Amino acid sequence: MQRKPTDVFDRDGEWEDLAEFAVSRLAGLRIGVVYGRRRQGKSYLLRRLADATGGLYHLATEQTETVSLRRFGDSLAARLGLQSGALTFDDWEAALTTATGLMAERAGSAGPALLVLDEFPYLTRETPGLPSILQGLYDQAGPGSTTAKARLRMVLCGSAISVMSDLLAGTRALRGRVALELNVRPFGYREARAYWGIGDVGAAFVHNALIGGTPGYRELVGEPEVPEQAVRIGEWMARNVLRPTMPLFAEGSRVVHEDPKIRDAAIYASLMAAIAAGESSPAKIGGLLGRPSSSLTYQLGVLESAGFIERRHDMLLDRRPLITVADPLVRLHHLVIEPYLADLEAGRAREVWDEVVHTVSSRILGPHFEALATEWVTRFARNEAGLEVGATGHAIVACREHGASHEVDILSLERGARPRSAGAAVVFIGEAKSRDRRPGLTELRRLEHIREVLTVSGHDASRAVLGLFSTAGFTDELLTEAAKPGGQVLVAGLDRLYGPQG
Repeated sequence: MQRKPTDVFDRDGEWEDLAEFAVSRLAGLRIGVVYGRRRQGKSYLLRRLADATGGLYHLATEQTETVSLRRFGDSLAARLGLQSGALTFDDWEAALTTATGLMAERAGSAGPALLVLDEFPYLTRETPGLPSILQGLYDQAGPGSTTAKARLRMVLCGSAISVMSDLLAGTRALRGRVALELNVRPFGYREARAYWGIGDVGAAFVHNALIGGTPGYRELVGEPEVPEQAVRIGEWMARNVLRPTMPLFAEGSRVVHEDPKIRDAAIYASLMAAIAAGESSPAKIGGLLGRPSSSLTYQLGVLESAGFIERRHDMLLDRRPLITVADPLVRLHHLVIEPYLADLEAGRAREVWDEVVHTVSSRILGPHFEALATEWVTRFARNEAGLEVGATGHAIVACREHGASHEVDILSLERGARPRSAGAAVVFIGEAKSRDRRPGLTELRRLEHIREVLTVSGHDASRAVLGLFSTAGFTDELLTEAAKPGGQVLVAGLDRLYGPQG
């Protein structure tokens, strides 16, 4: 197994998957697909992988097929130590057949030959039949071929998520012929804090809620050093994000329209604005846009497949999922930048920030804190709190006693239980609030009541742990209750969510 280079921050799991794929001793051609939004570090990872294994990394550009073939021939020639122009190709079938043959011959018994084609969608745009060419190459040299001897590895990478995921859909040419599918996502909130070097957990939380965990954004700000006080993040945002001359100012809009399937800019911008403002169902979104919800099915599907929105399903009942914005910077664009565009272009960034404090608190910090608490429950609570959970999400619990329903921010089923199945056992019920008031026994009693309602309705919830998450701390009475033996009450502030900084 190739060791991860020291200059690659985090990405341990991604590197392990890629390195295992690249050096596998299995014979024949094996194809991997790597995708993810721009600025996640995909290219950086793949360049280092090619360097570590002696492979060829080729970055495609938006060119005609003829130019693309010439550039690829030059890349291959340089890798093999030949002069520029020594290798010329008339089509991609000849190019890839020659490349894999020469690279496998050069690698010999030392290990698999690796070929990385980055920004693969640029190539398929000019050569739509390229996936079929790869299918033919795979059928000739893949593991199932009786003549396959050389060990070949090919990685196809792209930032257009909808295009890359479509390569493997339905009856597409590469369906069933891919040995690795890796989605490179933004850093989690803990990794983002370490990457930006933020010590204070309050500042790290606010920064992550506004910017997110995309590593490439650090290169686009003038001041990569983030203030260590949450109250000063607004000043940093005004200088580094909310000025029209800053690259991140328009990033939230540009990144959405980079996907080739998103063509009608007006409708997609309106959809994102409605969802960012809190509209979470197709019916409400359609009503706000003056269109029937059925007419938005395709557009919502495109946004979801491209990774810009996500659907949150109820853990207990088969309800319509809640639709939310998946990227913090896109959310910021539609809640702060777009509505105040004229003021920001006039240089009044600081005044705008002071005016949108309430919006930031309710529409950004609140939902983001709930997302962080949910991530902690699923990723860290098992090792750090002994909390064994399975499927985790939100739920709405009907209550006959109050003649209404209780919204549950975080609800976890036992390990192995299927969501929305009758009588599924519930092991955790949690509430996450980002506000000045400290939660206390009143909030705990509410969770106890919800646990009773779930038990009466047929769910095994009598032993469910009750959790309260807060950015403002907790009352003394609640802390006393949480300290009692038995472990039925869990409290977690930002310090616990972020853990020690190593």
